[in-house]
Order: sequence, then C-alpha cells, then structure tokens
Amino acid sequence: MKLRGPLNPDEYTLTATRAHGIVLVRPLCYVLVAMALWSFSSALGSVQAWISYPALMVSLVLAVLAVRYLAAWILTSYLLTSDRLVIRRGLSAKKDICVPLYEIERVSVGYKALMGVVAAAPLTVYGRGISHVLRAVPDPERFSARIRTAQEEYLER
Repeated sequence: MKLRGPLNPDEYTLTATRAHGIVLVRPLCYVLVAMALWSFSSALGSVQAWISYPALMVSLVLAVLAVRYLAAWILTSYLLTSDRLVIRRGLSAKKDICVPLYEIERVSVGYKALMGVVAAAPLTVYGRGISHVLRAVPDPERFSARIRTAQEEYLER
C-alpha cells in the first residue's frame, strides 16, 4: 500500500490499511452459488439442453460479480499521513482521493451487525461539504482516533 507519487516535504506515513476481509463473504457466496449452478446445468444439460443455458448464464454473471468485488477489495486502501488522508481506489492515480487533514471536520464510525463481530465498521469522513465512506475499516475506533490525533498534530505545527 504505497502512496502514488512523492510525499510532501516533512510528511510521513502514519498508518496504512485496507477494508477488512469480511467484505469478501459476499463474493465467496457468489462463487459457491455459481459453482452449484454450473454443476446443476451440466447435470441437466444431458437431459434437456435448454434448461442448462440460463443456469450457465447466471453462474457466469455471479462469477464476474465475485471477481469484480475481489478486485475492488484488492485495489482499495486507506493511507494516513501526517498531512492528509489518502483513499486509493483502482489502478490509476486519478482515482485517488486526498483529503487534507485541515479540511476534515469530523469522522463518524458506522455500525453493521456482521462487522461488529469482527471489529470492522465503515468510517465516514466529513469535510467541507463532502463526505467519504471508508468501507469495513479494521478497528475503526483506533483508526478514527489516529485521524484525530494526526489532525491535532498537524494544526499545532
């Protein structure tokens, strides 16, 4: 989880993380259902070919969705530096969102039932009329506190 491009002078990395692995439960379910549909279509394909085609199409769509969710998880990371919060999404640097610490007004920790079991929750970063949602951040209270601490240190400089 490297920062794309150089750091600003006197800037250093405080923490880097990505969404918790719990967000991969949905794509795992998609893959399991796709496998079941694929085997169902192959079993019925020998008897009635027309039944196997819809099952094959649905299984392929589910497999593509699973790959899409997995790629989004792999390509998303959150980086906190001494000057900014960087939200990386995708392969290109154009999709990176940099939120300077002085623009952050508040950070709220969301709650979702399954994520409470694994100590992960969404964080919403509010700043200057816009909000950014960081999905399934591991140990969200600590990450939120680190953002506030970094912001206080930045404003003291």
